[in-house]
Amino acid sequence: MPKSTEVLIGKYISNTVDATRLLYENNLFGHLLVLIYSSIDSMGLLDAEPSITSASGHTFKNWVKKYILVYPGLDFNDVDLWGARCAVLHTFTSQSDLSRKGDARQIQYFSGPKNSPMALAFVAATKDIDNGIHVSAHIEDTYLAFLDGLKNFYADLVNNCRNNPAYEIRLNNVLQHYSL
Repeated sequence: MPKSTEVLIGKYISNTVDATRLLYENNLFGHLLVLIYSSIDSMGLLDAEPSITSASGHTFKNWVKKYILVYPGLDFNDVDLWGARCAVLHTFTSQSDLSRKGDARQIQYFSGPKNSPMALAFVAATKDIDNGIHVSAHIEDTYLAFLDGLKNFYADLVNNCRNNPAYEIRLNNVLQHYSL
């Protein structure tokens, strides 16, 4: 694997970290979620078997299970996050086709100290509203889980590209528009 491939992967991930940090630091949480979800789409594709050529719910959920849900304290699952991704990217709301059918819970994000009385009341109320069709998620924990996932994914993607040229070929197709 050429050194340029490792640099390309590093640059993509550092650009993603920089962009999400700007949104997070400016409390632009809705837009932060858009970028997190679309980044997971891309990384799910890059992590999938090399024969896979398009991102999908399957590749998204696999990446989430492998890199996000290992973070402690998250109450949503991969299907909930896929539903949230569809909701935010398509309508900028928490309701998706999956949640309307009862196949995913709507994620209700909150920010700030998790142990504050207001946050604790929000978490409790979220569980009780509409017979459990909602799940609360701390935006900071979700963001930290994403950053932790990026760090772990970097090493795995570099290794995949080293061990199988098909990963590197797809990587260069997916990330071809990123200048170094």
